[in-house]
Parts: sequence; C-alpha cells; structure tokens
Amino acid sequence: MNSLLKVTKTEIVLFFRDKTTVFWTFLFPVIMIWLFGSMFGDQKINGLSYSSVYIPSWIAVNIMTVSFFTLGTVLANYREKGILRRYQLTPIKPWKILAAHTIQGAVIFGISAIVIFLFGYFFYDLQLPAYIGSTFGALLLSLICFFPFGLLMTSLAKDTKSAAAISSLLLNLMLFLSGATFPLEVMPQVLQYVAKILPLYYVVELLRATWNTSPLWDNGVDVLVLFLIGVASIFLSTKFFRWSGQKV
Repeated sequence: MNSLLKVTKTEIVLFFRDKTTVFWTFLFPVIMIWLFGSMFGDQKINGLSYSSVYIPSWIAVNIMTVSFFTLGTVLANYREKGILRRYQLTPIKPWKILAAHTIQGAVIFGISAIVIFLFGYFFYDLQLPAYIGSTFGALLLSLICFFPFGLLMTSLAKDTKSAAAISSLLLNLMLFLSGATFPLEVMPQVLQYVAKILPLYYVVELLRATWNTSPLWDNGVDVLVLFLIGVASIFLSTKFFRWSGQKV
C-alpha cells in the first residue's frame, strides 16, 4: 500500500509541473463559464438559472478531460517511452500502477470540481445541489464510467500522438454535441439523435437532474446507460490495454 501511495503522490506532483495540463484542467472551464455567462448569464434555461444548468455541465466536461488527458494519454505516453514496461520489472504490481493513476485522476478531478463550484458560487450565485447525496453518487458513477472509457479509447492508439488525437477528437465531438455547451433543442434533429449515443450526454443529464430537480433513483435510464458503458469499458480495456508499444 505504501508503494501505491508513493506512485500516486509522484503522479500528482508531475501533473502540477505541466502548466499546459493545469491550464486546460483548472482555468479553461472557468474561462468558458465566464464567456458563456457573459452571453447567457441573465437568462433562464427551462426555468433554471444559467449557473444551475451550465456549471454542472462543465463539471461533467472535466470528468471527460481528466479521463482522456490526465489518465489515458499519459499512460499511452508512458507505454511509448517504455516506462510501463520498466514498472513491470519492479516489485510494484501492475494493478497498483493503474490504481495510482486512477486515484490521481480522481484527486485532480475533485480539485477541479471544487474550483468550478467556487467560481460559480461567488460569481454566479450557484446554489448547492438540491440532492447533494445523489449528485455525489452521479459524480462517482460518471468517474467509474469515464475513466475506463478514456483508458479504452487511448489503448487503441499506437503512440502518444494518436492517443492525443483520439482524445481531442472525442473531446470536441462530445463538448459541442452532448448538450454540455449548446442546448440540444436548437440543434438539427439528426444531431439530437447523435447526442444520445455519446457518453457525456448522460453524464450531463444526470448531473443537471441531481443538482436541480430529482434524486439519482429517478434517473434510471441515465444511471443504467452509464453503468453499462462503465462495465463494457472495463472489460474491453483489459483486453486492449498494452504495457509495451506495438512493434512497427
């Protein structure tokens, strides 16, 4: 257990040394909330305030960002550089490496969620979740879904550049088509159907619901879909995850 904590601590320190990653994780969501707030901050959205709708959405987006870039792409980089293979030659068991990165991702996400919440609280009068226990449950379920999903997507890449490209493509696709940034109601019907095959759509819907209108158990469809995505991603990532790079 001591080795697990040491690896986790090391990964957290390395994360905060990367200024680009720190910017995209902590500052970019705040800037986007401010930009959208300057346009829509005074409007009601389905009877709810701007902050009650869009700040949970950006917390959802950060789950995706952390899973793709802090977890998946970093492990792809370690694999390409042979770091994961060298880890296998140490007394540290493989599961501890994955567990350390998962814990690190959860810690980084937790800090980012607090930053986003505090920004919304002080600048946009964001209220605490109406169903705070359900909101925490939704966040936990979303992490269980998205962390292995991000690991799976980047496991399919042959190198770090490919992993980053896959992550960027999926991030932009889900950012704009999931309803996280633009209301689905204003999109063409076909894009509304596309949104419902994207995992982030269900995270956004579940967080918005538990934050504002209903507890976790009243959102069975979202919960079931995320649970199934998580199970499938865990199963498939164990099949495709590699500890060493492909031969070319």
